[in-house]
Amino acid sequence: MSSVTSSSTASLSEFFRPITPKGLRSRDLSNTRLNLLKKEIKTDLHLIPLQELYETLQTDPVNGLTKERAEVLLAFHGPNTLTPATEHGWLRVLIKSLCTGFSILIWLGALLCFVAYIIESSTKADPNRDNLYLSCVLVTVDIVCGLFSFYHNYKSSKIMKTFKSMLPTYANCVRDGVLHNEIPVCDIVKGDIVHVQAGDIVPADIRIIESKGFKVDNSSLTGESVAVSRSNTEGSPNILESQNVAFFSTQCVEGWALGVVICCGDLTALGRVAGLAARLTPAPSPLAREIRRFMRYMSIWALGLGLLIAISTMFLGYPFMQTIIFVIGIIVANIPEGLQPTITASLTITAQRMVKKNCLIKNLDAVEALGACTVICSDKTGTLTENKMVVHHIWTWNKVHFVLGPDFNSAVQNNNAYSYLKICGALCSNADVKIGGGIRGDASEIAILNFLFQQNDPLNIRKNYPKIAEIPFNSANKYQISVHLEASKARFIVVMKGAPEIIFARCLTVATDTKDIIFTDDMKRIADTVIENLAKTGERIMAFADLVLNPKQFPLNYSFNTDDVNFPLENLRLLGIMGLMDPPREEVRTAIGRARDAGIRVMMITGDHPATARAVALEVGIATSTNCHVVTGNELRNMTPDLLHWTLDKHYEIVFARTSPTQKLQIVEACQREGAIVAVTGDGVNDAPALRRADIGISMGITGSQVSKQTADIILMDDNFATIIVGIEEGRRIFDNLKKSVCYILISNVPEIAPVFMFILFSIPLPLGVMTILCVDLGTDMWPAVALSYERAESDVMTRPAHVHDPLVTPQMLILVYLHLGLIEFAAGMYAYFIVMAEFGFYPNHLFGIRQKWDNEAISDVTDSLGQEWTYAERKEVEQAAQAAYFVAVVLMQMMNGVICKTRYNSLFHVGMKNKILNTGLVFELLLSCVICYTPGVNTFFRTYPLKLRWWFLALPFCAFMFAFDEFRKYCIRRRLFGGWYNTLTFY
Repeated sequence: MSSVTSSSTASLSEFFRPITPKGLRSRDLSNTRLNLLKKEIKTDLHLIPLQELYETLQTDPVNGLTKERAEVLLAFHGPNTLTPATEHGWLRVLIKSLCTGFSILIWLGALLCFVAYIIESSTKADPNRDNLYLSCVLVTVDIVCGLFSFYHNYKSSKIMKTFKSMLPTYANCVRDGVLHNEIPVCDIVKGDIVHVQAGDIVPADIRIIESKGFKVDNSSLTGESVAVSRSNTEGSPNILESQNVAFFSTQCVEGWALGVVICCGDLTALGRVAGLAARLTPAPSPLAREIRRFMRYMSIWALGLGLLIAISTMFLGYPFMQTIIFVIGIIVANIPEGLQPTITASLTITAQRMVKKNCLIKNLDAVEALGACTVICSDKTGTLTENKMVVHHIWTWNKVHFVLGPDFNSAVQNNNAYSYLKICGALCSNADVKIGGGIRGDASEIAILNFLFQQNDPLNIRKNYPKIAEIPFNSANKYQISVHLEASKARFIVVMKGAPEIIFARCLTVATDTKDIIFTDDMKRIADTVIENLAKTGERIMAFADLVLNPKQFPLNYSFNTDDVNFPLENLRLLGIMGLMDPPREEVRTAIGRARDAGIRVMMITGDHPATARAVALEVGIATSTNCHVVTGNELRNMTPDLLHWTLDKHYEIVFARTSPTQKLQIVEACQREGAIVAVTGDGVNDAPALRRADIGISMGITGSQVSKQTADIILMDDNFATIIVGIEEGRRIFDNLKKSVCYILISNVPEIAPVFMFILFSIPLPLGVMTILCVDLGTDMWPAVALSYERAESDVMTRPAHVHDPLVTPQMLILVYLHLGLIEFAAGMYAYFIVMAEFGFYPNHLFGIRQKWDNEAISDVTDSLGQEWTYAERKEVEQAAQAAYFVAVVLMQMMNGVICKTRYNSLFHVGMKNKILNTGLVFELLLSCVICYTPGVNTFFRTYPLKLRWWFLALPFCAFMFAFDEFRKYCIRRRLFGGWYNTLTFY
């Protein structure tokens, strides 16, 4: 085993070989891989001496691997590619989308309706087809909602394809001493010697053997757009921060490098992130959990009522088959068919509205989940900050100047040191102006050049001081040097910028306002104190120095050599320092304040230095004191789950710095174990696992990688943290409004269920038919139910805690629905039913017990209260008229319920009727009921009747009573009258 893998990764590699280990099923292997990938990368291949590395990998830095050795390794380890998790075909995803959550209850209802139709067909020559129609409608509703869910779910399952699109096709590889230019990347193995040059994508994780000016763009992995230098230097214990390793999928933007492959495929830094993102299961949304809970309670309630009806009907002597039909009817009547499409439509409308607020919703459940959010784990760059470095402070001898201050220009006027500093800043830089505008270059150099453009024209300075030679910045030297010709004085000057401690050590003098003085040790200590104070504010410090070369020693024809340096780099003149920072967005502090008021905890998770992270946290309001607890990646690496739990509990204000992708995931899962609903922001590929696992994954629309956008539930189109707070407010509003919509829908359940009880237990003609129930649930009720999602947010929506422990359907709502408003609506319907029946001659006392004769086709002489005889067809016409009156009464009462449900607490007179969508919906509800009752063909299909005008007014007294009762109830709630009785029982 040691001959093919290093001891540090042997056990890990075993589970990523192409051959499945014995005794492991495919699912178990996937779970094992997931658990292994969650662990930090532990390897020493970037730390050990190169000669030892060659021996470990059995390779040669000049000749590379032999062809035979490479084939053996390829067969053992498998190809250098990303292995997908167990993938489910579109059919399985479709079935899962059609059969989850509330859909199961609707499928059950459709099946029971079909069974009822089959039973009725077997017992009657001319069966009623209402149950068949209802079954078809329920199936249609389920399929439409399921296809909508499938569309979103199937798109989200393509994460691994997005990762694979980042990979190169061919690599430059040395085998048998020959450089091959087109070896497929999938054939690269550990120990291969590869050559990477500008424009190439690194074909695996490689350790640098030799390089020149080699810079890689890590944005595909980290999201940071600044190119970083890589060279054969000493490695860091954390491989992700090591300067001698270039990672799979990153692009070489400058120079070239020769490297040895130390990791391939799934075990590369990219492979680990991809494996985690593909295998992690997103946490179910709060809404999904609520619907599952509601479905469970509704099922128990429906089955309980069904059992009650079964016992009652058998006691009353009904035949067994008839009992089965009754039980099915009562179960189906309890299913709120309109709930699923109402929730889907409400979330879709809200998602469309949020797009206008720069918040693109990919997963509809995330709309409501944002409202339930209790913890936000935010990264720093681009989200809390502007992702744009600017010069913040300037220091020339013993004076710190705030660049954005009103007196800056007057303070530096006639300052010689500042004049020299501007020249040095313009010359010692590789940033340049692009054709058509804009500046190209390193973020820090762009910031300096932008600053200089505000002072004078740095391009003129460059014309007057043409560049002769340059030593580029590298992580080993920590400085950049260039030599320029000062044409006006026919002499050369050396300019240098870099880390302050490096520059200070090379300086003999320091420039002041008027002259140059010796740079003593005491002065260096003063300068060090200034640097330390600026660094505490999160600024990146750069020092600048110059040296005028003696024209006698360095004449105009002198040849400067930057490889074997032949000009002085010591005894320079210190000009000053610049403090650069990525400034926080102006609106972020206010947004974080609003988040705190809403009971939401905001934590920063960043890869930046702890001091920078703490400074930014203080400035944006995540931390309110300098004692903010900062946990570094190294400290987190040594924490047990219990210690991390204790740390999160003890320190409310907390910042995580220098973290890795797996540590970000670890923090998210720790918060979730505490019961938090976690939102995570990210823009890089390395953020994908945390985005995937979070309750709400939020990617950046401008700077975000394709992988982060694919993985996330929400995309911020403006990369702004404040947009998240807007989304949270919208999420809380939609949750409040969904409660109103659910309450509105459930109220009509009572007048739909109770008539079935009346029909079975009191043997009266059926007051409300199956088809008219459909008209209410999927017709007249739909628009007002969805329109309630347009209600404005209540005034306290962002000053109360998140609704984590506030269910969508509460006992208080059920009491209000089933024991108050629903019963009033049922009474209105029965009143209209009895009045219409009486007008035809059937008084209420005559209806009880008449059902058996009424529904018997063979009896043509049923007498009414006035002694008139009625045939079967005539009786059915009367029944349709009574059912239509009951239906219209329910519609009118539901219109009043739409008005009542606008507010849960305030009086309607305070809120008003400002929701134009709801107002239009109420009118639509009325017009649709007219169409159903009066349109020929339509009323035949739905078994309704063209009502007399006076029958439309039968429910109005009940509407007035319901409105007055609910206003009184809300008044009692606001004043906590009767010992808070109504608050306890009916405030949902």
